[in-house]
Amino acid sequence: MTTTREPAAVTRPAPGRPPVAAPAAGYVGALIALLILALGAVALRDAAVHFGWLTGTAWIDTAVSGLDGLTYQGWMLPAGIVAILVGLWWVSAAIRPRRRTALEVPATTSVWIAKGDLARLASAAADSVPGVLDSRASASLRTVKVTANVTAGDPALKAAITTAVADAVGGFTTTTPRITVRTRTGAN
Repeated sequence: MTTTREPAAVTRPAPGRPPVAAPAAGYVGALIALLILALGAVALRDAAVHFGWLTGTAWIDTAVSGLDGLTYQGWMLPAGIVAILVGLWWVSAAIRPRRRTALEVPATTSVWIAKGDLARLASAAADSVPGVLDSRASASLRTVKVTANVTAGDPALKAAITTAVADAVGGFTTTTPRITVRTRTGAN
């Protein structure tokens, strides 16, 4: 009896997470940490005053005495509204999804291309077209904008630049961004 082996199934690695920007809540957390450090420094100073290592009055005692017996003032309502709005902004910063910073490259593994690299790729593709003196490009997750200095204002040259950029960018992203090409005659 002969046994035949089944070919092993090809497994692909699980896709990685897309690169994303730092969360807005990180900045809020850093601000809160600085405020807590400042409060700790005040508490240490007050402890040193209490034990007689420093002369003066305790700042926390002075603040509590100033707040004791405080009655309604006209500035309290706007200050409360501002405090509520800041708190709501902090909550929204904590739950807001982080924005993507790169485009996915079609590959069997998880590969991404940054916006700046995509712009450099588009600029190099535009520079490779005959008649282009130099070019600059900028890219976002949805668009690539190329400005090229050309030798002649020929519409066919603009189409050739668009085609070259689309061919270069199309191979590096799963979704092709919208391409905008501007041409200027002469070096500037």
